[in-house]
Amino acid sequence: MQTINLAEYPITYGIIAINIVIFILINIKKLNISWLGSSYIKSIQEKQYYRIVTAAFTQKEFLHLACNMYSLYNIGRVLEHMLGAWRYALCYAVIMLFGGFLSARIHKKSAPFTLCIGASGVICGLLGIYMVIAFSVRGFAGLKSMIPTIVLLALMTTSKKIDSIGHFTGLVIGIICGIILINVYSFGIY
Repeated sequence: MQTINLAEYPITYGIIAINIVIFILINIKKLNISWLGSSYIKSIQEKQYYRIVTAAFTQKEFLHLACNMYSLYNIGRVLEHMLGAWRYALCYAVIMLFGGFLSARIHKKSAPFTLCIGASGVICGLLGIYMVIAFSVRGFAGLKSMIPTIVLLALMTTSKKIDSIGHFTGLVIGIICGIILINVYSFGIY
């Protein structure tokens, strides 16, 4: 049985821990989604910018938390290993802030009052970074193993309960981060 070494992936495990604590606090009624979620009206128009951050750490349903944290556990550890803790943390923050802001801004006309929550937009951004690095190292062969994930992500965006704009903005910001990373750092085959 493999043991979890918290010191090996401190950023990934720290983010997972924050998400779990917030999930518990929401479900024991100590925190409220209406205080944490991000929307165009609350985050941008009313200048409550903190919501862009809090929304990315907020899941209400157990399945939402489990899927996001499982995905983060898998992709986060790989990227934290490849990029190092501080570059990984910086990328996570950039995707969360810019992707969250863009998502809220794009929602201005279609759903200005809808509160969006969840880490999946940032996770899509991490996936974008991984895709760029995998492609730069191995070409299309590097992306083959990701086809099921990409298809699942595309299918999930058809659900009305999922913020596909948040997923898309996260992915785009992640791809931009990935392009910057491969132009600044060289990545070998791991």
